[in-house]
Amino acid sequence: MQFNGDMERLLGRVHVNAPWDYLLQHMEMILEHRINVEIGFDGDGLDRAPRADLKRAAEQLSNRGCRATLHGPFWDLSPGSLDPLVRQVTRRRLEQLFEMVEIFNPLQIVCHTGYDPRHHGGYRQIWMDHSVATWEILVRKFEALRTPLLIENVWEDGPEIHSELFQRIDSPFFGFCLDVGHQHSFSTTSLPVWLEALWQRLQELHLHDNDGTRDAHLPIGRGEIDFRGLFAFLRERNRDPLITLEPHAEEHLPETLAGLLEVVDFT
Repeated sequence: MQFNGDMERLLGRVHVNAPWDYLLQHMEMILEHRINVEIGFDGDGLDRAPRADLKRAAEQLSNRGCRATLHGPFWDLSPGSLDPLVRQVTRRRLEQLFEMVEIFNPLQIVCHTGYDPRHHGGYRQIWMDHSVATWEILVRKFEALRTPLLIENVWEDGPEIHSELFQRIDSPFFGFCLDVGHQHSFSTTSLPVWLEALWQRLQELHLHDNDGTRDAHLPIGRGEIDFRGLFAFLRERNRDPLITLEPHAEEHLPETLAGLLEVVDFT
C-alpha cells in the first residue's frame, strides 16, 4: 500500500482499527509504515489467541514504535441486561479484555454500552442500575493501572445514557469515545448536541463517513458528516482527543487519510 509524505506523517498522529486477526495478517505492512493500531478483540479472539502470539505481537509493535489502544468485544453483550446470566457472560468477556492490558500496555480501551433503546427503553432505569454495577468494578481496576476506559456510542439516540454513566461513576479514567459514523446513522440527536453534552469527557474519536442511512464506514469525504464543524468545535474548547480511523476496506485507508487532511490542519 502506498502513502504520500503527508499521509505517512498523519499515520504517526492517528490510530487505525485492526481486529486481532487482521493485525496478524497485515503485521508486515503495519510495521513497515509504523501504523498505530486499535486492536479489536471479539469473544473468539479472547478465547483462542495463544498468549505467545499476543506477546509476540505486542513486542513487535512496541519495538517499531507503534502505539496501541484496545477495543473490547461487544457482540450480544449487555452490561445492563435484565438477565443475570447475560450480565455474567458480559463481565467475563470484559475481564478477559482486562487481562490484555498487561500484554499490550494500551493507551486506552474502548467498549460499547450495549444499550439499545428498542429493547431496553422500557426498562431503562433497571438496565442503568445493572450497567453501573458492571462498569464500576472495571473502572476501579483500570484506575489502578492508570488506563482510561472509554465508552463508545452506538445505538443510543442521544447522549443521556453516557451522561448518566459518567455522573454515577465519577473517575478521570472513565471517558467517552465519540463514533461520528454511529451518531450520524443511528441517532436523531444532532452532533452539536452530543458534543455539547459530552465534550469534557471526550478522549477519543472514531472517524468514518456515511450518508445517514446506514453505518457504511466510508472514507472521510464520501458521506455527509460535518467533520469541519466537529474539529472547529474541538479547537474552540482546546480538546485534542486520540483519533482512530475505521476504514472497513484496506483500500479505503489512503482515501481516509487524504479526506482527514482536507478537513483538519495537523501542523
